[in-house]
Amino acid sequence: MSGQEERDLYVCLRPWPPTPDDELCQCADQPPIVLQGHFTSNPLDCLRCNLEVPLEQIGFTAELAGYIAFWRNLHHALYILWLDSEDYEAWATTQLEDPAGRVNVKGLELVEDLNRYRRTYYRWFQDQSVDDFVSPTQCPRCSAELVESVGSFGPSWVCDRCSIAIWKD
Repeated sequence: MSGQEERDLYVCLRPWPPTPDDELCQCADQPPIVLQGHFTSNPLDCLRCNLEVPLEQIGFTAELAGYIAFWRNLHHALYILWLDSEDYEAWATTQLEDPAGRVNVKGLELVEDLNRYRRTYYRWFQDQSVDDFVSPTQCPRCSAELVESVGSFGPSWVCDRCSIAIWKD
C-alpha cells in the first residue's frame, strides 16, 4: 500500500489517543497542578513542567470528573471561536477574559474543588496575539501583585489568593 492509502483520512474525527509517556508529568514531589484549556482530553497539567498529570495521581470523584469534562468542552468551544479569528473572535475574547464570565466562574469553582485533592491553579486566558500585549502584573480578579512561580517549562505568575496562574512572556 502507498503512504496515502495507509493514512487515516478521518483521524480528526477519531477519539483522542492516550497521551504518550514522554508528555506526562514525572515530577516526584506532586507540585501544584493547573486547570487549563488545550487540545487534549485532560485539562490538568503540572504547574512546574507543564506536562499532563495522570488523573489517577489526583484521585478525585467521578462526579468532579464530569464537571471538569463539561468545563473543558465549554472552554474549548470559546477557544475555537477565538482561534477562528472571524465573526466571533472579539466576542470569544471578552468571554475568555471576563472574570465574571461563565467559563472562568466554572473553572475557578473546579479549582476550589480540586484544591481538596492537590494544590490547583486556573490558567487565565491571555490574548498574546494583540500588538500591544503586555503580561499583567496584577491578578485579573483581585488586583493583587502576581508572584513568580518558576518551573522547568518557564515562569508562571500566580495569585495564591485567587488560585490563578498566568504565563509570563
